[in-house]
Amino acid sequence: MKTKRAFLIEPRKFEIDYVDVEPKRNEVLVKVVSCGLCNWELNHWHGRLGTFPQSLGHEWAGIVVDVGPDVKNLKPGDKVTALPDDLSGFSQYTVVSEKNCIKLPDNIDIKYALGEPLKCIITVLRAARPEVGDYGIVVGCGFMGLLCIQALKGNTLSELIAIDIDKKKLDMALEFGATKIINARKENVVEKIQDITKGHMADFVIEGTGNPNVLNICQRYLKTGRGRLILMSSHETECDKFDFREAIKRSIEIIVAHPSYSLDPYDDLRRAVNLLEKGTFNIERLVTHEFSLDSIQEAFEALENKPKGYIKGLVVINEV
Repeated sequence: MKTKRAFLIEPRKFEIDYVDVEPKRNEVLVKVVSCGLCNWELNHWHGRLGTFPQSLGHEWAGIVVDVGPDVKNLKPGDKVTALPDDLSGFSQYTVVSEKNCIKLPDNIDIKYALGEPLKCIITVLRAARPEVGDYGIVVGCGFMGLLCIQALKGNTLSELIAIDIDKKKLDMALEFGATKIINARKENVVEKIQDITKGHMADFVIEGTGNPNVLNICQRYLKTGRGRLILMSSHETECDKFDFREAIKRSIEIIVAHPSYSLDPYDDLRRAVNLLEKGTFNIERLVTHEFSLDSIQEAFEALENKPKGYIKGLVVINEV
């Protein structure tokens, strides 16, 4: 069958075209309901990754409409999300290996069941290794930062501290489970952390700003001796300088918790869907901008420019 698909044909320019899609052995054909806009794909948008023309989209959920001959555990009508085999989520239909799909429970709103970013949250938290009584910090209360806070809520931490420069995002962080907030634009962050932690400083810091300059600053938030700095955000610009003297002085651990850090991505996805079913994650509250497939150009311009109030963009392709 033919399906409509968005193709990036040159930096900052999409076109819509049609391609043939059919499930092969062990594959399923999925009608894509929605696909999230991910900051990492700005690397493709700017021409730093991939070759043109290229399709994009990996944060999708959809409904199985056909299966290949060797598919055993999925059938037409099943709601699924996946670890995609390729970048083809900005498409009416896509094909994916059965082994990378996970069936969604009936109580989950498929429109907001974006499995891939939730899988990444599990990967990040397993890297952070929160322990009972830890002081934890999330720097940057964007989409991924707020999901981290949702997941860490009630996790027996001594304090869960959220840091940002946007009051609305900080208010959301409090709502989702942060016990303390710090406005980095208005407050001395290091002094506030010293006060909140009674001089201990943070056991772990999850960096989610994507700003290379913040990496150096985050080191100062950590305790001396095995404080854990978790790099979660996708950095689209080069980090010109990182002060390893500070890292050495504090003897911190630096962990790049991007998708390939996971030893078992499918298991992380399974854990994420279990938490989604239990209501741990609320993606719907974080989606601030919705677009159609035909508006993919506008969608990526919003992703790049982050208009006021932007937290998460979602391309809604097929209404359920």
